Amino acid sequence: MEATNRKGPHGCFRNPVRGLLLTILILTMVSCGGSKTIQKTPEFRYAGTTLSKGVSTSGNLGVPTNVTNQFSTNDKAVFAHLNLENLSGSHKVRWEWYGPDKKLYYATDNTRVKANRGNYTRKCSAWHNLSIQGDKAQTMPGEWQLKVYFDNDLLEAKTFSLVAEKDEIVAAPPVASHRIFPDDWGLIIGIEDYAHLPRVDFARKDALVIKEYFNRILGVPEYNIISLIDSDATKARISGYLRRFIPANVNRNTTLYVYFAGHGAPDMEKGDPYLVPYDGDTLFIEETGYKLREFYKEINDLDINQAYVFLDSCFSGVASRAAEMLTKGSRPALLKVEDIGMATQEVIALTATTSGQTSNPLPKEEHGLFTYYLLNALSGKADENEDRFITIKEIYTYVTRHVTRAARRMGKEQTPFISPSMGVLKDVSVSRVID
Repeated sequence: MEATNRKGPHGCFRNPVRGLLLTILILTMVSCGGSKTIQKTPEFRYAGTTLSKGVSTSGNLGVPTNVTNQFSTNDKAVFAHLNLENLSGSHKVRWEWYGPDKKLYYATDNTRVKANRGNYTRKCSAWHNLSIQGDKAQTMPGEWQLKVYFDNDLLEAKTFSLVAEKDEIVAAPPVASHRIFPDDWGLIIGIEDYAHLPRVDFARKDALVIKEYFNRILGVPEYNIISLIDSDATKARISGYLRRFIPANVNRNTTLYVYFAGHGAPDMEKGDPYLVPYDGDTLFIEETGYKLREFYKEINDLDINQAYVFLDSCFSGVASRAAEMLTKGSRPALLKVEDIGMATQEVIALTATTSGQTSNPLPKEEHGLFTYYLLNALSGKADENEDRFITIKEIYTYVTRHVTRAARRMGKEQTPFISPSMGVLKDVSVSRVID
C-alpha cells in the first residue's frame, strides 16, 4: 500500500477499495513536541485496540468516541483504534475484517508506521474504519471478527455484533441523570442461577443494566437502589426489604421502582401465581415462593407517592426464557394473573406476559425480550408525541408493540400486560427525555 502524507505533523494513509470508505490515520505524539534521541530504546508495548463508532482528532492522538462492541446496520462505520507505545524503527500494520460467515470480508494492505531515524515515538495511534451504511456490510448482520497484525504477527482478535436496524440497539444510559430525586428508591431482583430450578438466561445482565437506568435516567440515587442478584435474592431477604427496610426509609414524596427478572410459577391446586426466589422450589411453591398477591399488597401498603412494578417473568409453569416445565410432568397453567386486582393508580404494574404465555429471551442482544424493549422505552424511544416526557401509557404502548412483533418473528406469542387497565389508568409521566 502506498502511503501519501498530507502537509502538517500528521500522516494520513488511505486505501479506497471496492466502494468501501476504509481510512487509516497515523498520528504520533512525543514529549517536548517531537521525537527524542536516546541511548537505550524503551521496550515496545502494544496498548490494545478499541472498537468505537468514531474517532476524535482534536488532539495530537486520536481518541475513540462512543466506544462499544455492538453496532447497528444504520451506523456509518466501525472504527478500530490501535494504540502503540515506545515505537522505534519501521513496522507494518494490517487489519482483517471477517463477516458472520467467518469468511474474510476485507483486509487492508500492510501499512508502514515508523519513527524518525535514530529516534523513537513514545505514543502512536492508528485506526481503520469499516464502512457499514451504504455498503455491503449493511446487509450482513451478525457476529463479526477483527484481527490486527503487527509485522505479520497477530496482536489481537476482537469480536463485535452488527444488529439489523429493525432489532434496535438498547440505548446506553446517559452519563448522568438530568436530576436526582433523593426520596426515590429502587428494588431490583435478578435471578439467573437458581438453587433448584433451570437458569434464566440474561437475568443477571438485565438486572445490572436496569440499575443503571434507574439511576441515570429515572434519577434514583445509587445508594437508594437495592440489588438482589442470584443467591442474594432469597425469600427471606426479599421479604425483609419489602416488609421492614423499605417501609422504614420511604416517605410520601417517594416514587418506588421495582424490577423482577426470574421465574414465576403457579400453585396448581389453588391457582395463585408466585414469584420464585433464588431458593424457591415449585414442588413446594406455597412454602418457598413469594405469592404475587402479597408482593403487590406490601408495595400498595407503603405510604408513598407512586410505585412502578416491572415483572419480566411468566406464571404458566414454563421456565422463563426456556422451553421446559418448572415442575416435571406438569402442563402450562392458564392463570388469570392480570385479574388479581392488587395494582392501583398508585401501584402500576407492567408484566412481560398475559395468561398462559411464556417470557422469551433475545439471545443475540443478551437480554430478556420484555426487558430489552423496556430499556429502549425508558431511554426515550417511547416518546411518540415528542414532548420530551415519557408517560406510562407511552411505555406500555411501545413495549407491547415491539415485544408482540418480535415474539411473532420467533414463532411465539408474548403480549405484555398493564394494571390498572389502559381504560382507567391515569397517564402519568415516568421520566423526561434526556438530551
